[in-house]
Amino acid sequence: MADDSPAVEERPALEVKIEDAGPACKKLTIEIPEERIKEKIESSFTTLSDDAAIPGFRRGRAPRRLLEKRFGSAVRDDVKGQLLSEAYSQACEENSLDVLGEPDVKDVESIELPESGTMTFEVEVEVTPEVELPDFGKIKVTRTKAEVTDDDLQKQLDQYRERFGKATEVADAKIEEGDFAQADVQVYAGEDAGEDAEVLQDAHDAYILVNGESRDFKGHVAGILIDDLGKQLIGKQPGESLSISMTGPATHENEQIKGQPITVKIDLKKVERLEPADMDTVVQNLGAESEDALKTQLRGYLEQQKQAEQTADMHRQVNDQLAEMVDLELPEGITGRQVERVLARQRYELMYRGTPEAEIEQQLAEARNDSEQEAVRQLKLFFILDAASKQLEIEVNENELNGRIAMMAVQQGRRPEKMRQEMQSRGELEQLYLQLREQKTLDAVIEKADVTEVEAKPDAEAKADKPKKKKSTPKKKAASKKKADEA
Repeated sequence: MADDSPAVEERPALEVKIEDAGPACKKLTIEIPEERIKEKIESSFTTLSDDAAIPGFRRGRAPRRLLEKRFGSAVRDDVKGQLLSEAYSQACEENSLDVLGEPDVKDVESIELPESGTMTFEVEVEVTPEVELPDFGKIKVTRTKAEVTDDDLQKQLDQYRERFGKATEVADAKIEEGDFAQADVQVYAGEDAGEDAEVLQDAHDAYILVNGESRDFKGHVAGILIDDLGKQLIGKQPGESLSISMTGPATHENEQIKGQPITVKIDLKKVERLEPADMDTVVQNLGAESEDALKTQLRGYLEQQKQAEQTADMHRQVNDQLAEMVDLELPEGITGRQVERVLARQRYELMYRGTPEAEIEQQLAEARNDSEQEAVRQLKLFFILDAASKQLEIEVNENELNGRIAMMAVQQGRRPEKMRQEMQSRGELEQLYLQLREQKTLDAVIEKADVTEVEAKPDAEAKADKPKKKKSTPKKKAASKKKADEA
């Protein structure tokens, strides 16, 4: 039976030429036909005629010539913007371009809407790079047995004693490892900067955890990692000052600090020392019936934590091998935008594993100090795992997302619905979704990989095997307030 319905009139087709413009970057040359331009102009003037209120004329009765004289320039500018936006979106959709970031329209101010003929413009866009995935069966992974020892249990109990302990000020005390130093902190622009230099950050009454040899004396202040901060603070007293000249982290969010010479000045105000709580207080605060019941609960919790660490270690192994096996060129302009994403991913992972807040901030400060090379590596892995998730048909449902938020909330002692609301208001749910999808993708890759189970190494041996990052040695100077006053 013949179809007597009227044919739908199609818009005049665009002419689109696509060329490579660099790693994962395309240049689109788009030609908009004259018919489409005229249609858009007529449509705009028709709408204007219906809505415009011109003195001396009833609404919708003003002559076209008068409308063109009074509003012609504004209408043509608006039409040009609409045509550029519509043509760009259509070109990307019809050519299946997976665009990253915002388009760069070339010489947009010089583009003019023609009186007749076509309108041509050029735009460059970053696109998702093409990824050639390896045979996952060639990936080799070791699974370390997840066993909880008595030492593990005691360390967890000691952490709870510290968490529920009380920090009290120690008058006229010299700073020791594990103390909290309260200080006023200023970050100045420039090397060996004085107080007349530009202040980039100012933090009053900041608390600094003084780490010792077990943490390689590393510490963070104002979100900036200082390799030997502990060494410089241990032995100091309230009233003294430190001035540390260094290069800002290569991936810091503040462009005036990022990779720039800075001076961090720390004016020590007081020292607080933690007095761990007794076990009765820990048992009471955690709502356990007895110390033995608490230990039983903690052992189960630690087993889950060990399994999470085991999985995280296997994920790292897969990531390392994928990064080596896949050759991938990245868009040049996108690396800087990756830094915050990397930090957010690390925060969620640490929260999920039950890492204390102070430890989370320490590790994030260390991450900010990582080189741009690491940010590039993380971005490369994002595209690899995105391609792998599509090949393996990995999805994350709402129940899985809510389940992960609930786990994170329990670890932080918070209400899940409150945490979800806060994450949604900050636009973080999408990031958490992507993290979950990547983890499920890595799990699926491990199922196809060659996996060997091995015994866990003692802590000391594992620490010795862990590769150390190359330290950057900041130029340092320390002076007491008395000496500063004398100067």
